[in-house]
Amino acid sequence: MARTTGIEWTEHTWNPIVGCSVLSAGCTNCYAMRQARRIEGFGTIPAYIGTTKSTKAGPVWTGKIAQSSRDQIDKPRRIRGSAMIFVNSMSDLFHPDADDAWRDDAFDVMRSVGRHTYQVLTKRPDVAKRYYSEHCEVHNLPQVWLGVSVERADAKHRIDTLRSIPASVRFLSIEPLIGPVGELDLSGIHWVITGGESGPRARSCAPDWVREVRDQCIEANVPLFHKQWGKYENNPLVVEQGMSPTEAREIDPHGKGGGLLDGRLWRQMPQPSRPSLL
Repeated sequence: MARTTGIEWTEHTWNPIVGCSVLSAGCTNCYAMRQARRIEGFGTIPAYIGTTKSTKAGPVWTGKIAQSSRDQIDKPRRIRGSAMIFVNSMSDLFHPDADDAWRDDAFDVMRSVGRHTYQVLTKRPDVAKRYYSEHCEVHNLPQVWLGVSVERADAKHRIDTLRSIPASVRFLSIEPLIGPVGELDLSGIHWVITGGESGPRARSCAPDWVREVRDQCIEANVPLFHKQWGKYENNPLVVEQGMSPTEAREIDPHGKGGGLLDGRLWRQMPQPSRPSLL
């Protein structure tokens, strides 16, 4: 099956649960709130009903969490070959209001359809740690990667919690990068993603914030995937070399706002990148 998402570091998205709530600064302009509001407006997917509300600043999560239909839960079974799948782009698998039974259903699929690689990203690693401690059958599954979002320095505590969870691949999504993260302890971390914020009201991402992360990844020998600058006003070609966004786009068309960092496209992946086909 051809890739079905524009997210550069994955190929498909899969949402066994939907709905979320704002937790930290990285959530402020979450694309999923806008997307969920559109889906809710169509009225064709019952799970989304009531997950968002309209405000003057735009759609916002209500905190309602719902399990998707059985057809959606089984989506990975229908994806052919061996694919990268981002789990819960429209929620957080470890939201505290999601039932463990829902997580059980998702992990049952991930364990039984082991030909794919599942990228699970959370802002709530404390819930993930509790779940993993109670479910030894999910420990160190080679096809399940577990990551945390670290949008700026005050979210770094999530890394320490992630490091304590028995996942075969642990990764950091330093996106949207809305402030410097400072010194990182990358021990036990296998992959790092960086990216500036995109979309309406996107906040700034300074080139040196990304360089700081890149240099630490090089020092620790951790693969780096710099996804995008988010908007061309963040791109070093504009910020540091004085190009117009139009000029920068011609040189650096990668992702939203370009993706080159000091003339190089950083699109590294952890190895092994996916389990062998059954």
